[in-house]
Amino acid sequence: MFEKIKIKNKWKALFFGLMGINAVVIIWLLLLIFLPLAGEKIESKENIDKGQAEFTISSTKQNLNRLINTYLEELSEHTDIDYAISIDDSVKLIGTILAFEKDIPLTASFTPEVQENGDLNLKLQSITLGRLELPNKKVLDYVKKNYPMPEWVIVNPGDESIYAAVTEMKIRSNFNVAVESFNLKRNRLSFKLTVPNKAFHFNYPF
Repeated sequence: MFEKIKIKNKWKALFFGLMGINAVVIIWLLLLIFLPLAGEKIESKENIDKGQAEFTISSTKQNLNRLINTYLEELSEHTDIDYAISIDDSVKLIGTILAFEKDIPLTASFTPEVQENGDLNLKLQSITLGRLELPNKKVLDYVKKNYPMPEWVIVNPGDESIYAAVTEMKIRSNFNVAVESFNLKRNRLSFKLTVPNKAFHFNYPF
């Protein structure tokens, strides 16, 4: 009975950690907006609302991987589960779960798919516990029924995916974020950040 409760709590922490990753990405974008990055572009006045500016921010999976795992290290201080993110040709959530007085390795693999509107769909490839491969649909169905999610995160057991509607996220100063590219094989990650002029306390348009 106690083992089941422990496993349930750790599954909850694991998937909440995944949701936290999306928030970290947004914070990372807001910090990078003021840095002189290669590949940063500002749209022309003809293609932009006079009351806002658009920035395309580029990065690599190595940089994003380090940022995410720094966040997870802090998160692990408040939970009894230790896990990390590995971003290579896919997004992998790697950790352990204590069951039957043993640490059993857990791995969840996702394929990120950028949507036309700038959202990100995380397609679940597999979830394994030790050498046992768990059924994707049943695990996601359990998560959907038992764990509250942010309004912009949609768990789709039927499609075996988690949809992150990043364009619907509510951010201070009315910043808007959209994913432009998330190509892991070519190591090209880019995001579009739309910033209203009033966020910088400007009284005139660009």
